Amino acid sequence: MHSQRLAQRIVLFALAYLLFAPALRAQETLTVPGLERPVEIIVDRWGIAHIYAETEHDLFLAQGYNAARDRLFQLEIWRRQATGTVAEILGRRELPRDIGTRLFTFRGDLTEELNHYHPRGAFIIRAFVDGVNAYIERTAQDPDLLPIEFEILGITPQKWTPEVVISRHQGLLGNITQELTFGRAVALIGPEQVKRLEYFHPGEPEIGLDATIDGDLLFGDILGVYNAFRRSIRFAPEDVAQAFRGDPAAYARLAAAVQHQGPPLGSEDIGSNNWVVSGRLTQTGNTIMANDPHRAQSAPSLRYWVHLVGPGWNVLGGGEPEIPGVSIGHNEYGAWGLTVFATDGEDLYVYETNPADPDQYRYRDVEGEAPYTAELKYTRHGPVVYEDIDNHKAYAVRAAWMEIGGSPYLASLRMNQATTWEEFREACAYSNIPGENMIWADIHGDIGWQAVGIAPIRRNWSGLVPVPGDGRYEWDGYLPIKDKPHISNPQQGYWATANSEMIPTGYPHRDAVGWVWSDPYRWARANEVLGSGRKHSIMDMMKLQTDQLSIPARTLAPLLRDLNVQQPVVEHARRMLLEWDWILDRNSTEAGIYVAWERRLQRNVTELFVPEEARQYIGTLAM
Repeated sequence: MHSQRLAQRIVLFALAYLLFAPALRAQETLTVPGLERPVEIIVDRWGIAHIYAETEHDLFLAQGYNAARDRLFQLEIWRRQATGTVAEILGRRELPRDIGTRLFTFRGDLTEELNHYHPRGAFIIRAFVDGVNAYIERTAQDPDLLPIEFEILGITPQKWTPEVVISRHQGLLGNITQELTFGRAVALIGPEQVKRLEYFHPGEPEIGLDATIDGDLLFGDILGVYNAFRRSIRFAPEDVAQAFRGDPAAYARLAAAVQHQGPPLGSEDIGSNNWVVSGRLTQTGNTIMANDPHRAQSAPSLRYWVHLVGPGWNVLGGGEPEIPGVSIGHNEYGAWGLTVFATDGEDLYVYETNPADPDQYRYRDVEGEAPYTAELKYTRHGPVVYEDIDNHKAYAVRAAWMEIGGSPYLASLRMNQATTWEEFREACAYSNIPGENMIWADIHGDIGWQAVGIAPIRRNWSGLVPVPGDGRYEWDGYLPIKDKPHISNPQQGYWATANSEMIPTGYPHRDAVGWVWSDPYRWARANEVLGSGRKHSIMDMMKLQTDQLSIPARTLAPLLRDLNVQQPVVEHARRMLLEWDWILDRNSTEAGIYVAWERRLQRNVTELFVPEEARQYIGTLAM
């Protein structure tokens, strides 16, 4: 009896550091149902929990418990988004979100899904969920533990299930909104002009609309429920409980407490950077991995740092609070990181429906506040997101992330235990979502790059515009992830990625790789520095992560050299830019002048070359 009680204890240390030496601030011993052996959690001066457990089960139960202790309101909002129950607390304005969530809910075999992410995935994820629920039980016994946001909303947290962990609602999933945007642009100005304005590469895709698609019908709210399912929650003053009505501070607290997902990466967006360096190019002789994944800043953060130590586990890094394991980090053997790799895992299908029965569609010439009841419709390709009854059309999204293994980042559980490049690459083979550039550096001296992400094979179309759902545009399965671009121990001694196009010349699987990439300047600058011939230190890597040299500035500013300027003020600015070092320092007057000029230049070029009717669909041209 005594040993059973002992096994249910978590010893929790909170360490507060003074200026020069750490001092023990507080120690708490808790009894948590479900633990097999004692667990120790040490919280360091940065608030990072170091969890030490004697069994794998207890390690992940403690991770779930501690994540809930730190981020309970964030987890409750995640749970409601994942289960399609946001309208229960925020009213009918959130019905489209909940309908979209339920349309795109994973409905396959749950055990197979959980075990995709790790050979013991079902066991690990259920232990993690038990830990989250154990802390929720504790708040039920002691409501004073609840964050103030629960009181402001007048709600209490509800229990988790494994289905919540595997939700896809906030992942970087695909390009379906971009696909519809390109389709609308093609309908307005034609495929050739769109190809001249957009930077599709490598090669030139076919983006003409199929003859059976009426481009004029692409301008309805076709992706309304999809976008509702994917967007961040925004609170309104009327959402607060009656006791807090009229209190601006309470609403401000609530509004600031939601995790905001930034916009999807596009060619004009700032994205992530990472690189690995061989020991022969470092001052210590050890390999180095550096990663800077750019996501929207928020409070609480999207990221959640943790150190997990147990049998077979010793991994430290950043993940997300709602999933077990670590997404970006290191173990005793190697370090890994990620940046987005363009992977088109979504398609918008357009169907001709039966005028006599809109629930029937054509495929290969065969016709086939009070409680709210929503009718969810599916085609053979996926959920129906929009019906145009008057024009006998229906639109459905085919999403590769609906397959087994589509939960974002969860396959990093396998990466957490990799000991060699070969083991890491094998773990990458299970990483379906999102499309990423995974890099690796280890104590054996190996470095490598493997693109990941579930990639449909499209034999006869680009995937960049909507297509008919009549059977002429079908995926030919998925490309094995290990067949995606990769490299190990490159000859130059380093490898960098930055959301830019990394397709090798002559790559044989072009029909399973995306077309839209970030501008190449961050990648090019990383290669300039890494290939400089010097030996690098950790400090050099830190400087490179915050490097401010602008390659576009270095390219564009010299074009001003022979410009004849009459206005004295403009001439002074021109000379300043010609003598400038192209560093975008926040205290640099020249940098301010350049950025203002670059923005105006982009706007002028857009107005010159993009027809006015298509500007909302083409947007800013790639640099």
